Amino acid sequence: MPADTSSDGNTSKKSSTSKKRKNHVKELDEASPKKKAHVGENGMTLSQREKRAMELLGSYLVERGGERVQAENFRCRVVQRPGGRYDSIFFSASNKRFKCMADVARFLNLENTPTKSQGGNNNKPSSRGKKEPEKRKLKRELDKLMKSRVKVAKALEDHNNEDISHQFSTAEDSRWDDGSNVSQAHNAGLIVPTPDIESFPGIPTHCIPDLLMVWNFLCTFGRTLSLEPIDLDDFAAALSLFCPSTKPTNSRPPEEQSTEEQTQLSPQVHIPVYLSECHIALLRLLVKDPTSDLWWWSVLETPEMVEQEDEYMNPMVKKRSASAVVKIDMEALLSVDEDPAVTRKWLQALEDVKTRKPDNSGPIKSAVKNAVAVTTNQHVKMYLKKAMRTWHAKSAGLVKRAVVWLVERVREARPDLWGRKVGEDEITEQKKLVAAEAALEMGNIVEDADMDVGDVNLEGDSDEESDSDDDEGSDNEDEYADQADAPNSPSKQSCSLTLKENDEITPVTSFVPVKPVPSVVDLLLPPAKPVVPSDLIHALTWPPVVGATSCRIFQWYKRRRNEVDDSIREFRELRPMSVAERRRRETSASLRILSECGDPLGGDPNHVQRAINHLCDGKRYLDLTAVQRLCILRILIEAAYDTHHVQLGIEDNFKARTNAVKALDAEERRAKKKAREELSAIESAARERLATEAREAFIERKRQELIEDIKDTKEYSAEFLESLNDDDIIDLDDETKAEYEALPTPESFNKGEVNAVVKNIQEETAFGAGSLTVLTLKKVEDMDEDYLKSLQEELDSFGEVDSREMSAKVDRVRQKITKFTDQMQTLPEERSSAIEVLKDAIQDGTIKTLRAAIKEAKLARLFGEDEENGGVWALDLLRDASLELKNAESRKRVTEAQKDLVAKRNKCFIRTEPLGRDRFQSSFVHFDHDKSSRVWAERDSIICDEDSTPRKAAVLMTNKKSASIGAPDMSDDFVNLDNRDQPYAKSFLSFARQEYHHTGELSTLARHHWSCYTTDRSLRAIVKNLDGRCPKENALKEVLKETLETLALAAGSEANSSADVAAPTVNADFRDKGDEEAFNQEKKRLSGADANMLEGMSSAIGRRVRLRRIPDPDRAPDVAEYSMATITGWKMENKPQSNGAHGETSEDAPKPQASLPIWRLGLDDGGELHVSAEETIEGIVRAVKWSTMCPGYVEHDAPFLSYRNGLGRFCGRAVEAPSSLTPQAFAKQMIKKEQDLYMPLKNRTFENNWGGKAGARQVWVSSLKECGDTFEADQDGLLTLENAFFELAGGFGIVEEKKEDEPESGTKSTLSGKELLYDNASRFDIELESLGSEVKGLWNNADAREIFQEIIKTCDTVGVLALGLDLVCRNAQAHIDRTKSSVARQPTATEESSGAYVGRRRAAATRPGAYADFFK
Repeated sequence: MPADTSSDGNTSKKSSTSKKRKNHVKELDEASPKKKAHVGENGMTLSQREKRAMELLGSYLVERGGERVQAENFRCRVVQRPGGRYDSIFFSASNKRFKCMADVARFLNLENTPTKSQGGNNNKPSSRGKKEPEKRKLKRELDKLMKSRVKVAKALEDHNNEDISHQFSTAEDSRWDDGSNVSQAHNAGLIVPTPDIESFPGIPTHCIPDLLMVWNFLCTFGRTLSLEPIDLDDFAAALSLFCPSTKPTNSRPPEEQSTEEQTQLSPQVHIPVYLSECHIALLRLLVKDPTSDLWWWSVLETPEMVEQEDEYMNPMVKKRSASAVVKIDMEALLSVDEDPAVTRKWLQALEDVKTRKPDNSGPIKSAVKNAVAVTTNQHVKMYLKKAMRTWHAKSAGLVKRAVVWLVERVREARPDLWGRKVGEDEITEQKKLVAAEAALEMGNIVEDADMDVGDVNLEGDSDEESDSDDDEGSDNEDEYADQADAPNSPSKQSCSLTLKENDEITPVTSFVPVKPVPSVVDLLLPPAKPVVPSDLIHALTWPPVVGATSCRIFQWYKRRRNEVDDSIREFRELRPMSVAERRRRETSASLRILSECGDPLGGDPNHVQRAINHLCDGKRYLDLTAVQRLCILRILIEAAYDTHHVQLGIEDNFKARTNAVKALDAEERRAKKKAREELSAIESAARERLATEAREAFIERKRQELIEDIKDTKEYSAEFLESLNDDDIIDLDDETKAEYEALPTPESFNKGEVNAVVKNIQEETAFGAGSLTVLTLKKVEDMDEDYLKSLQEELDSFGEVDSREMSAKVDRVRQKITKFTDQMQTLPEERSSAIEVLKDAIQDGTIKTLRAAIKEAKLARLFGEDEENGGVWALDLLRDASLELKNAESRKRVTEAQKDLVAKRNKCFIRTEPLGRDRFQSSFVHFDHDKSSRVWAERDSIICDEDSTPRKAAVLMTNKKSASIGAPDMSDDFVNLDNRDQPYAKSFLSFARQEYHHTGELSTLARHHWSCYTTDRSLRAIVKNLDGRCPKENALKEVLKETLETLALAAGSEANSSADVAAPTVNADFRDKGDEEAFNQEKKRLSGADANMLEGMSSAIGRRVRLRRIPDPDRAPDVAEYSMATITGWKMENKPQSNGAHGETSEDAPKPQASLPIWRLGLDDGGELHVSAEETIEGIVRAVKWSTMCPGYVEHDAPFLSYRNGLGRFCGRAVEAPSSLTPQAFAKQMIKKEQDLYMPLKNRTFENNWGGKAGARQVWVSSLKECGDTFEADQDGLLTLENAFFELAGGFGIVEEKKEDEPESGTKSTLSGKELLYDNASRFDIELESLGSEVKGLWNNADAREIFQEIIKTCDTVGVLALGLDLVCRNAQAHIDRTKSSVARQPTATEESSGAYVGRRRAAATRPGAYADFFK
């Protein structure tokens, strides 16, 4: 750049710094400054400024890649602004103006960035203000990147330092085999350790998951259901109580029955209160929730109803087109030249069919008749006549399908009929396309070639049928139901059979399943959904109502299952399934919807449908098996999960749980902070100890130096040295003081030195001593030998004994030697046992086992006082156990501090999460409402070859058939049949089936093995078998340690505080064999039946016992507690006996002693118990009967039979709850209902043969009060009440009586009410509800009454009687409402006030004519 020779050269030189150069280069690259900076304020003229600007322009053009001579073609003009600034403006030869040098360079096409800044850089405005925000932004982004880099580096370091086992995949973990005993046992199909509970009596093992799920839901959502929780054992006992296999029977004569069995057969059989309460609670929850509107009318759905609903809810969604059912030559039909106005007219006539229901046959026939009369197309006439061949009264589903198909095809082929301007060529192409598609559909239809359509009668009584069908369409026929009707003519029969054969190739057009035939309960229920509260959801009616509700829910799930099947096939672009395939899938819907309830061993695969049909037919609930009862609860709970109330409860729990977790995290942070503070205090103490040790070592060294100096110089005396303290030694001279000040301070020690001292302090704190010396077992043994040698040397040092004192000392030393020598004989074995116990306790990690192990180790002389250091010495393994005990106590303190917060969090239930998993993917779960010491384990099955036969103990080893449960997958929905053998198809299916089992070999849900661990011994065995090297098992191990502290220790402490628990010294007296003689002697006292059960038992050791205890004999003598235990030992014990044969003896006289056998029991809930021989024998017999579900064995004093629901009390008062579903309770309900309806009915009739002088009403009430506890009396009483209400309502009226008197005319036979009830086809037309204003009496017609009487006469449950009573009361109330007077419907203020005092009847008479209107 040329030098600046002007007077402001210094200023120009200073402005040429590197920073301004960079700014200037960038500024010139982007845009030249709008205004030129001044050169200076020192008197330059405008011409000088213009000359200098031209020089700068030349230099700038050179830097941009041009030449200096190009600047000669431009001129410059400098202008002074009012503010004192100067602007340079350039002009070209053609007088084009340029504001800056950059504009000149762009004009000359010089776009290169200048490489050097100009000397006039100080003349350019600074861009520093513009760059500062950008710099700050870049700096913030750089800081973010640096922070991210630190986080990534830390994550990489943690990943590199992580155990390699953390990187194993799930599949690798499940196959991890280290050769240990646990892995070998698992691969062999064994369960280690052996579980305490694997099943409940009466509940199959494959139903354990359903049992746990149902019980957990009922307990978790107890507040939502207003249902108090119940124990799991009691719930299982209630489900299996009085099952068909365990109902009380008198198959054996009384003399062969035991006394306990005879007393247990006597009480009356009732449904357990908890089952009644939980079913009613679920019903109330479902009915009052708006989601029940989705499935309550599912049994009435038809494809047409669903299509109309879809059109209403989703008007923009195109519905599925109808399929062809009648053959037609569509090409010939479309080729007929018909007047468009005529075509539109007959199409409009057929449009009305779309809005009609299939059972609304009259209007459908009228529409077809009109279309045939209007059209001139013979092909259309023939098609409609063919369709009408399948027409039946109240069954026109095929006709509707045929008509809808024709209308859609014609509309698609003739778009010009509705005002669209379409060319002839386009219409022709559209006709060909529709004709081709129709021809493909015609290939799937087989029709009778000899069918004659000439005799089709389109006339008849369609108008009359239209009148009746428009108002009262029963909506009970779907488009497939009429295919099953028996035709009357051979031609119709041939057509029907052809349609059935075509089901294999006819595609489905709707996902609506076939409607079930209305059951007896459906006929008694009202048309509308029940409301809460009402008599329909009551303790008397819940079994049949539960059956009807389950039927509706199950029908709804069938539809949802069909929707899923269709959507999967549509997504996979597969052809729609056929009608026959859909029907086959619907028959196995129970296994597809509730797969877990199916029997995997080939038993009854349809528990769900059988249970529903049983209850819907009005049968006894107690006749259901335990699996069927479980299936019913599963259906209700599946629907309850979808209710708004449950979802709202879950959302509230989620919010509350979030707050509880935050509080718990805060408490955990506080505990961690406290632990850090304690560790910091220990570190400070360690540093102080190191500094103190260094100071003491320095003082001792200086003292020794002074002692050496005294020996040489004799400067100080010994007395003077002894009088010096530490401070005197430090201040002795300047050199010593300087050395002392140079000693290390507490903060100068490194981390390694401090950690070593911290460890020593922690060890000393664990033993509560000032110092600790850790020894190995070899050193401990050497120390014992040295101690023995020292005693021997002390004995030898005495020499000859010449005095009595010396003799006493020698004797004491000899006694010590003898005692210690005797201990040394058994000490190695005791120490070996103590070391093993210490190792197990360290692996266990719980306080109870660690304290016991440490105590045993101290007894084995692995711990003692260190006389040299004034502290203690201990074995290294004992030191580790003490440290582990300290950590366990610290964990316990933290757990106790967080106990309330954990309980608050657990109350906010979201779902039950497993405690953890082991290396074999087995889940361990603890349920909140289960017993505190129980942990459930879920294990996968191990698939073996079909030919191999696993041993009985290998419960996990099974073949594919036994491991499968439920219905298999429909492979056609995922892979087409043609591609199923391809490799990619096989790999896809194998991958998809890994969800069931990790092998991918099962096409169904896999059976899981559930078991429970409930004793301390088994729980600690689990912890011991878990390997800390596996990350999953290490995490599970830590959780189980905490669980043992909070769950199992509670039961253990109670057992230890019990008086019946034997001490360790007493337990040594018990033997684990040799009780054969005592056991056989006690068996002789049993009765014949009980003795036969124990015939093959020779010993009681190892047998299971069911104990019976009465907790409160004074307040609740009829309530007992039952628990399970195992006999672990026995002994003979002397006990005092009272013998009346010896006569009266004084109180001071000793009582005779007798040696009696005592057995020791290990309780499943923890602890031990010593029982007598009589209790042992009775417990074994009770356990055998309980586990085998012995006929006649019922525990009538079991806790679940005394259950009462304090939250809801749906069964009434606590005293009446057990008998809430008995005939006596129904009799009371019937008397109450009669009292409520008698007076309104009496006021509406002139003839009263029920009350008054006749006395029939009083006799009826008296008979129910006397004999109402029998079902037959209640049955007759309900029929009598119905007849009384029927007569009070006026019978059937004059019109109905005339119809009864008229003789039968015509050849058509009519069915009686009884025949209508037992005919499945006619059941769809039955309506027992008194609907409509034209009904004059209690029933719609005589058939309805006859059907009702037949139902009541043939029923055998109180629930059906209660539904019948409610139906009669509803019809009576409907009659009362229909016959209300005008005054009662629209009362005035005067009439209301008078009615309040003188009665409604007299108030109605205050107006002229109103009294007569009252009886209209």
